[in-house]
Amino acid sequence: MISKIKISILFVFTILTFSANAFVSLGGYVPFGLSTQKETSGSKNTFSLDPMIGVNTIFTTPFANQLFLPEFALVLHGGGQDGYSKRTSLFLFDFGMRLRDSYLLRYGIGTVITRVGGDGNTSQQLNGGSPDTFYQPKESSSSWNTTINLGIESSFNINYAFRFQTYWFSLLDAEARKVSYSFSLIYYM
Repeated sequence: MISKIKISILFVFTILTFSANAFVSLGGYVPFGLSTQKETSGSKNTFSLDPMIGVNTIFTTPFANQLFLPEFALVLHGGGQDGYSKRTSLFLFDFGMRLRDSYLLRYGIGTVITRVGGDGNTSQQLNGGSPDTFYQPKESSSSWNTTINLGIESSFNINYAFRFQTYWFSLLDAEARKVSYSFSLIYYM
């Protein structure tokens, strides 16, 4: 666990140290929004935004107007929801291509690390038409996923931009394929 924290701190420090173009993003992240049930009524998690904060930068590359856009983001899911805790970190290695002066197409890969822990209790929830017992985790566990990222960023002045980005999990596996997405307001320092 300590080595993961050190890697995260090193990544953020590298972004801030080696770039004069550092920026901060604030927004919301929707994990598996189109496929995750939000309530017992069956409604989807489509626009349930969990707060997200990120540290980013821009590096110019020698490849035909391509930019390298590394980013570290942390999703704040809140604590103690239904007896478990959840934390998500995103390490994004995106590239960008200017479409026009104020539009940037973003694409690349990322690593999404989700850590879930709980107290080991049970909860009663509807399963079909009748209540059923669901078991909560009694220890913490982390999952590491590689994503394919695709997004669009629009600048509305020299210091601010808006971004919509998707994160595709298991893109080539039709049964396991899921998509998460985020909306962010970006401040260029």
